[in-house]
Amino acid sequence: MRIIVIGAGKVGYQIAETLSREMFKVVVVEKDEDVINKINENLDVLTMQSNGLVSNTLKQLEISRNDMVIAVTESDEANMLACLSAKNLGAGITVARIRNPEYTKDWAVTKEQLSIDYIINPERSTALEISRMLTYSPAGAVEDFAKGKVQMVSVFIDDSVKLNPVQIKDLEIPDDILVAAIIRKGELIIPSGENVVQTGDTIYIIGQKKGILKFCKNIGIMPKHISHVMILGGGRISYYLAEKLLSLGISVKIIEKDPARCRALSESLSNALVINGDGTDLSVLKAENVAQMDALITLTGIDEENVLLSLLAKQMGVKKVISKVSRANYIPLVETIGVDAAITPSMITASEILRFIRGGKIASLFLLMGGEGEAMEWKISSDCAAVDTPIRDLDLPKDVLITTIIRNDKVIIPHGEDKIYADDRVIVLCRSTENNRITEIFSGAERRQKNEFWHHLKGTGTSASH
Repeated sequence: MRIIVIGAGKVGYQIAETLSREMFKVVVVEKDEDVINKINENLDVLTMQSNGLVSNTLKQLEISRNDMVIAVTESDEANMLACLSAKNLGAGITVARIRNPEYTKDWAVTKEQLSIDYIINPERSTALEISRMLTYSPAGAVEDFAKGKVQMVSVFIDDSVKLNPVQIKDLEIPDDILVAAIIRKGELIIPSGENVVQTGDTIYIIGQKKGILKFCKNIGIMPKHISHVMILGGGRISYYLAEKLLSLGISVKIIEKDPARCRALSESLSNALVINGDGTDLSVLKAENVAQMDALITLTGIDEENVLLSLLAKQMGVKKVISKVSRANYIPLVETIGVDAAITPSMITASEILRFIRGGKIASLFLLMGGEGEAMEWKISSDCAAVDTPIRDLDLPKDVLITTIIRNDKVIIPHGEDKIYADDRVIVLCRSTENNRITEIFSGAERRQKNEFWHHLKGTGTSASH
């Protein structure tokens, strides 16, 4: 399968980087020469400097049914037009980024009429991720699997955490959870029982919610009731987040310095308090009683402002602070200096795209460390190569961990003698370099045949000029 990405902003670049790491043949179409040069220097993809909305560009690429076109320019309308053009030229699958809330709520035509197979909305997905973090307050990042039966959360281990420096196998933790990953000094570790959790680590815990909450309480991380939230910045993420929080009965205050944007937010979010002011001004924050807030979410367009304001609010007594950062590799660093959680919209979007591309047996997918690691939820079919085989006999690579099995609504933390059966759901965490091996093990026979076909396409796809 050849994947054509139209538009190479933050989201387009991240998608191209993630998919090229997956060994797909990726073509990036972008009109900005500087961006093209950056991509050529850093990514193993083909590039075409052109306007992806011009039909001649798409014709030069000789689009066929084996191609997927992902349109992620800054314009919703342009993305819709690009998908329509690509489909008319024979593209097999089209994906469009559409961010305007009006389009997502009130379509004059259906997405099928627009020839769009899948719609992504990074701002809305980011807002939903933040709302999960707030409602699951002991943790940083939160990811749901098996329709909420299993959760994976990140926990930062600082000096206040009551956790003895012993091997993981000797930790006193509930039976229904597992330490699935460790982030240490920017490095991803897929742990075994011999690894030791250290101060300064960010650990990912997976299992049932009650077990995770019990673990957090045992190490001194107590749940925080979130009733009042302040949001700095009034962009689309803020709109979607406020809409979600208000529906949960949480009080929301938004500070935005653009008067026109304030009016628009006030009209669409009647139950939110919208303040026209500069959220980076300390006097404004004090006047709006930031210290009395249960949570502060910094969603301005500047990463440094978001992080510094979060740290300032933390020092003033805010229970939980979450910052938006554009670079995924900054997240471990940001969380070690006192920010409760950092979030990157482009990484969330890349996870969505990757799950959609793989499709079929993968129900959920979460990227860690800028895509270095993946947590995947597999739906096991009767023709899966792993069925009826003890886990210890599956010949799993070193950096692969089967974290959880869900069977008949029962959550199992597996051991070497446990077997996987048809209709199970299995959550696997691995380095991204091992995902092809994981696909071989957990996909059914039909999917394995498709993978062989796709791998052939990866090696024989049409090239575009640099």
